[in-house]
Amino acid sequence: MTGRDMPPEWAGLCRTLRELRAGTGLSLAALAAKTPYSKSSWERYLNGRTLPPRQAVEQLCALAGADPRRPLAQWELAETVWSGRAGKGRQSPADDEVAAAPADGPGWRARQPRPWVLGAAILVVVATAATLAVRPGPSPDPLPAVDVRATVQGPGCHGTNCTGKDAEDLECSNFAEPPTTLGEQRLDGTVVKVRHSAVCETVWARIDRGTEGDLVEVLVPDIPAQRVAVKDRFDATGSVSTPMAAASGAALPQVRACLVRAGQRHCFTAAPS
Repeated sequence: MTGRDMPPEWAGLCRTLRELRAGTGLSLAALAAKTPYSKSSWERYLNGRTLPPRQAVEQLCALAGADPRRPLAQWELAETVWSGRAGKGRQSPADDEVAAAPADGPGWRARQPRPWVLGAAILVVVATAATLAVRPGPSPDPLPAVDVRATVQGPGCHGTNCTGKDAEDLECSNFAEPPTTLGEQRLDGTVVKVRHSAVCETVWARIDRGTEGDLVEVLVPDIPAQRVAVKDRFDATGSVSTPMAAASGAALPQVRACLVRAGQRHCFTAAPS
């Protein structure tokens, strides 16, 4: 499914990812269970609605037993297109906080940096270069290269602004500095983990191989409890995560997670190592 507006670089990557997924023989739920990415995330990656993290491509290649060089080269091309689309005015500043439209519709677009921020960064670089060009006297020392992308990309929230929001949607779970596991608890084959993003200063709980009806929550002092339920067999065979809760360094030793099953609560403190 390529969509009328999908760039060919992205379409080629999507085809390769679907071929790799077919080679694994895994369902989306099983794929989610074997990787840090949810079933809904894999669906977006395979349909071209969201550019997958590089690590997701690497893990899919590993599961398929495939050479990662070609898929990663395709990812580099698709990522270049993604990072440059903001300058084409294809998306309003408010759109980078919402999900992309379906890949086969005329409104297809990916979340991308705010156009006005990119334009402002470019103007600063151009203005600096023009000033140096007309300055009399000896030539100044060359300025270091400016990576415009680095100034406009990053997680979509930080700290209290992240509370109640999805870690994957705002790239707190797959940014350049990946999250870590503060602690985990196992119960009858079910695993509950507390994940921590140092970049976003947040935590969330994730349940793997749960049972339908399970409720998981992450608890941070002075922050509303964040909860998620295992709703169906797809959630049960894969993984689901709670929304994020803000948690600074001082609060991390007090973070707790609970699994509620059949009316009984199983809680643990996720003390950082």
